[in-house]
Amino acid sequence: MASELVEEFHSLIPGTSDDPYATFKRLRDNAVFYSDVIDGWVVSRWSDVSRALQDTEYFTPMEAGSGSSGIYGRTILHMSGEEHRKKSAILARRLRSPKRLGGDIGELIRHIVKASGNALPRNPEPADVKELFTSVIPLEVIGELMTMREATAFPDWYHQIVAASVSNVTGDPAIHQRGVEAREDLFAWLEPEIIQKRECPTEDLFSDLCTIEYEQERLSNSEIKSFCAFLLSAGIETTDRALVNLYRELILWPEQWNKLQENHDLIPSAVAEILRFRPPVQGAVRKTRQKAELGEVQIPEGAKVMCLLGAANHDQSIFENADQFKVDRFSDNQRAQFTPAGDNRAFGGGSHYCTGSLVAKLEMEESLRYVLENFSEIEFSGPIPKEVGFYLRSSESLNLILHPKETNV
Repeated sequence: MASELVEEFHSLIPGTSDDPYATFKRLRDNAVFYSDVIDGWVVSRWSDVSRALQDTEYFTPMEAGSGSSGIYGRTILHMSGEEHRKKSAILARRLRSPKRLGGDIGELIRHIVKASGNALPRNPEPADVKELFTSVIPLEVIGELMTMREATAFPDWYHQIVAASVSNVTGDPAIHQRGVEAREDLFAWLEPEIIQKRECPTEDLFSDLCTIEYEQERLSNSEIKSFCAFLLSAGIETTDRALVNLYRELILWPEQWNKLQENHDLIPSAVAEILRFRPPVQGAVRKTRQKAELGEVQIPEGAKVMCLLGAANHDQSIFENADQFKVDRFSDNQRAQFTPAGDNRAFGGGSHYCTGSLVAKLEMEESLRYVLENFSEIEFSGPIPKEVGFYLRSSESLNLILHPKETNV
């Protein structure tokens, strides 16, 4: 690979690029390469990314080091085999249950979406949609699911922990230290909460973590803390960013907004499409278990492998007209895009596919449904907000003017 293209990739890492997807295209044309800046191998083609995520014989999640998810402590992200299957089932019994998603969880999400949506200012006053809507929904949903409503008062903890996780690809020590301090504050807050839940469990996800047994053993206190740190951080941050990306693109592609206004049945497809087109999480890190070949390149044992999910999701060999945002792209198979069987790599792939993907799907669908039912038009209240970020990518703010439908005035 030409050194110029490697340097072009390195220029993306500060997260200031207006268009990383142009670089991703050139990277896909040149397969796999080593980056000394991230101290790892970079893969961008859909086929290579998918194999690194799915082939557990050769690849495993990274538990420590720059760009890993080690900041949370040991979670299902770092487990494999039977242990991963059984412990992830503790989360899946609630977060992936069709009965729960169609019942109490769905009702909870609709209530939170409606309450936060009704509080939005209507035109001519601009609305800070990120602060008042897209951030509120996942924060309150996870707080309610875990009956940890007080924990929603500390969003700064979660931002610092996420920043020190996979997005800290260069291992910045200051970012890592802030993440460690936030994690320790969260863990200290959780300690008495865990004791109380063990003694008096209730019907919630937090109680599941504290009481359900795995091979006649409960999760340890340290495991519960790690699971909670991961759920409270990643679950909030990614859905918030995905919703910001969704409304930004619907304004930039007005014909797609009109298509949704005419046919609300396309809402699930539109949600799947924004996750493909502008995934909030742009990468996933793995480590080689043994010497492996990707893209005709030999990667040594124990090496870091960075999978560029955003690049894979724009691979023309898988997605026709990949650089176009089309809300009906997945109209025939939208549900598959939220499972390991789908082509969309926004939630990863293989056995470590995101357990909370169906909850995120429902949050996004209900949010979009509310906006379509209540507003005839949405527009930026100033300049187009810029997308920023390398590993986690979205606009930092979203100030919009919301035009209510006449029937709702």
